[in-house]
Amino acid sequence: MGQDKLLRKDIIMKSTLYRKSISILKYLGLLVATILLFLGLNFWSNQLDDLHIQDVKIYNTFFAMENGKPTFYLYGKLKPTFASYSGGAFTQYNNSNGSIYGYNINKNNVNIDGQQTHSPFGSKEVVFRIKSDPKHGLTLINQNIYLTDQQHHKIKLYDAHTRTQTYSLEQKDTQKFIKQNKLN
Repeated sequence: MGQDKLLRKDIIMKSTLYRKSISILKYLGLLVATILLFLGLNFWSNQLDDLHIQDVKIYNTFFAMENGKPTFYLYGKLKPTFASYSGGAFTQYNNSNGSIYGYNINKNNVNIDGQQTHSPFGSKEVVFRIKSDPKHGLTLINQNIYLTDQQHHKIKLYDAHTRTQTYSLEQKDTQKFIKQNKLN
């Protein structure tokens, strides 16, 4: 009889320990799965993607003088929930596949390309800043400026012929800027 009580206690302790161990393993597994899921979503959301024209609401463009050179600014906001902007001040690139953000220039046009991420937590503000660089063919004032994407959609931001900016808060600013800074 005494042995039965000890055996029963031993069985109960082992089964309780077994159940607690299984519970702990389940919670650890759930925790590991949650961490892996979070890391995977974070990795996916921070992948750079082409900035699509339809995703951007432009609310202002303007020229300013910086270090004696005209600089073009664009301000906008991303519309999709699962998108955030990645970019800033640009330098020229000549990469045919557009794998980095920047701008391409030819004699008459400047095409701005940008990239976005899929993160809902990133900044929705889009800011492009391009400095004039006549030595490399970037005069800005004498070139049309477009926001483009890899699907070959484009929005004209500045018309060099009429010297107007479609998205400028005040159209007179461009003419005034050109006159004040004696630019042609």
